Amino acid sequence: MVNLKKNEYPIEITPAKNIELPNFRELWDYRDLVVFLVKRELKSRFQQTLIGVFWIALQPIIQMLIFYVILGILIRVPTEDIPYPIFFLSGFVVWQLFSQIVNSSGFSLVANIGVISKTYFPRLALPIATTISSLVDFVVSMVLLFIVMIPNGYSLSLRLLLLPILLLITMAFSSGIGLLFGALMVTFRDMKNLLGFILMIWMYVTPIIYPISLVPENYQIILRLNPLTSLVEIYRWMFLGTGTIPPVFQLFLSALVAILLWLLGAIAFKNMENKIADVM
Repeated sequence: MVNLKKNEYPIEITPAKNIELPNFRELWDYRDLVVFLVKRELKSRFQQTLIGVFWIALQPIIQMLIFYVILGILIRVPTEDIPYPIFFLSGFVVWQLFSQIVNSSGFSLVANIGVISKTYFPRLALPIATTISSLVDFVVSMVLLFIVMIPNGYSLSLRLLLLPILLLITMAFSSGIGLLFGALMVTFRDMKNLLGFILMIWMYVTPIIYPISLVPENYQIILRLNPLTSLVEIYRWMFLGTGTIPPVFQLFLSALVAILLWLLGAIAFKNMENKIADVM
């Protein structure tokens, strides 16, 4: 027990009564911690593994082979004259990044309850670190896509200069959804099961394994309401040059939705982080 001297009082940290906004200045001050968490995440994933980073490439390869046999060979889904493995990978690299960020951000609070209950640091550093580490998977999958593309007559073009902007939009959109679920998981433990169910459905309502042109026009509006549909189409245009040049308005709208969603998720995450030690 700590003996308090005269006129000294214990400091009690309690959750804020009003809605708190993310403290971006504090996050910047803890940037070294974010770097450390990114290194820790990568080290824990690849340390003492048999084939290391090649595990990342294994998932898209296996999924590509499965869908290629079922949809490309047996059902012969039309893919607008694009070889099915290339068509699939050009969309799956986006989906892999999206789903990984949503999952890692969603579980970032409950998975680190031991650290959170012992010391203070801006909790947003946890999902930010997992989001950054997800870029390793994206790069490996994108290299795999290029390996399949180039022998089939597709070349790298100046359209790839759009990649940093698309990555920022995708990361903000994915992280925002993950942060919302991360805040809900603190109170509702079955959110982790719901998240897996939602992601399973989300993949099939996004034109990753099939082109949107395969869907009747009357139902395409349903897929268009999915923000990930526009992102996948823009990525495919960037990688393969298919379709028309994406309108600036569509790109701007995707960026606006991603920013608003991230801010909403960050606010929910911020206002739930101090309650986790009492709830869990």
